[in-house]
Amino acid sequence: MLYCPLMGAEKEERIWTIVAIGFYLVAFGVCAAIIGGHITRLASFTFFDLTVVSLATFRLVHLLTYDKIFDFVREAFMDKRGGELHKPKRGLRRIACELLECLWCTGMWSGLIALTLYLWGIWGAFIVFVFAVAGVGSLLQLVSKAIARSEEK
Repeated sequence: MLYCPLMGAEKEERIWTIVAIGFYLVAFGVCAAIIGGHITRLASFTFFDLTVVSLATFRLVHLLTYDKIFDFVREAFMDKRGGELHKPKRGLRRIACELLECLWCTGMWSGLIALTLYLWGIWGAFIVFVFAVAGVGSLLQLVSKAIARSEEK
């Protein structure tokens, strides 16, 4: 959709938000179709499974929103002005920037991806386990930094 000066920025932003929600619902449907054959595995989901998927989701959210290794993806959606990166004022790229910086939004996408991979098969579960182990490492790092800060005071 192109920007039209007659259409207010708020209305255009709402349209792009609706597009993003529609895309999420389509992705949700695709993921549901992918794991449809493995639905019995979801019915027997244990606390261990939930913990593994949760830790993997945590790590994936951190990867997408904070980690330097993913800077190139975040920068692809941003405008460069005066040597600095800024969020675009409107359009699909602005919505993408907002999704990538919003922990709740990124969490929804990451949770969908992690759960789908986990239920899809052994290789998907392996990938989720790797992210879960990395998630535990990230949590330990956050805890150790918090303890170090509290000891400095």
